[in-house]
Amino acid sequence: MIEKAVFNNNNGTLEILCSECGKVVLSEPDFNTTIKYAVQGVTSLSPMYCHDHNYMTMYGKDRSREMRKKGIQEKLREGIMEKNVLNITITRPDQELVIMRGVPGSGKSTEVNKLIGEGVVHSTDTLIEMRGDGAYAKHFAAMVESGDWSAHSRVHHQNFINAKSAMYEGISPVIVDNTNIKANEPKKYVKAALEMGFSEANIKVVDVGYGGCTAEVLAERNTHNVPLATIKKMMSSHRGVGPLTVKKILESKDMYKRTEKILYSAVVLDDKSMTNLIQHFGSNLPDGWKIFAHHMTIVFGKGIEDIRELGKEVELTVTALGSSDMALAVKVEGYPTANDIPHITVAVNVAEGGNHLCRIR
Repeated sequence: MIEKAVFNNNNGTLEILCSECGKVVLSEPDFNTTIKYAVQGVTSLSPMYCHDHNYMTMYGKDRSREMRKKGIQEKLREGIMEKNVLNITITRPDQELVIMRGVPGSGKSTEVNKLIGEGVVHSTDTLIEMRGDGAYAKHFAAMVESGDWSAHSRVHHQNFINAKSAMYEGISPVIVDNTNIKANEPKKYVKAALEMGFSEANIKVVDVGYGGCTAEVLAERNTHNVPLATIKKMMSSHRGVGPLTVKKILESKDMYKRTEKILYSAVVLDDKSMTNLIQHFGSNLPDGWKIFAHHMTIVFGKGIEDIRELGKEVELTVTALGSSDMALAVKVEGYPTANDIPHITVAVNVAEGGNHLCRIR
């Protein structure tokens, strides 16, 4: 049955009532032509809603999000909102975060397919694989050859940003499909969820361990060719850490120790932006220069003032190319910086003493 607007005759004056609560939305003197046709029976009129229930006109995720907000506001008024383990008010009581845990080849993917429902999966491995055939092997081979593992840290961070965005959008469940062997590996995902208003009761660790398989079987069946020696180390670490709980995850040491002084805060390029920058200006690079194309500095020596900006995605636009005999950089716009010239250092003549501090002109 198709829903229609609710009309009411109030002492000879027609009114349209909110289809959710019955409050008067509009009275006859203010009826437009469409409503007048509906009164005459020429056409039908869709339900109308008061300000408090206008979200009923929305669809899909927008409607679900607004309905959740309304429910939360009502609970706040009634003073019945609970707080989570971080002493933050639980504003997302029905949203779930699932942390997958297991050695490669253990069957995590099979379990994920059982759990996903209307949710979404975020995996660092998937981000690497999306680059094309053989991307996973090339990704690790390049890092082993150079000894620089920062590229993998950037992919991990991008996966975190993606998962955090999904949590913010209200998607449930959000599944983090990494190995998560050590307690500190999923820590930032768990903290982000709790800080967003999740209940710790809805943060679940699904641990498939090593699926009852031997190290030899796991080394043979995992899809990324993780070597036997690495598999054995992961299995040993898994046994040593034991079962993971939200409490154990929160109490674990951070993945990276903080230095006593922050060197700088920056907008860090994702892999696609870095690749585009290098490909576009690569022809301008002299032989032997070290490529960076990594970040635009916001401020030196301290963190950014508004911590809510951490993890935010921004768009930078290249407006000029600058070079010297020591460095090549591009001038950019799109985010405030303390630098006189906002820029990204593309490459540096390290052999001749160049460094990130070389000025562009």
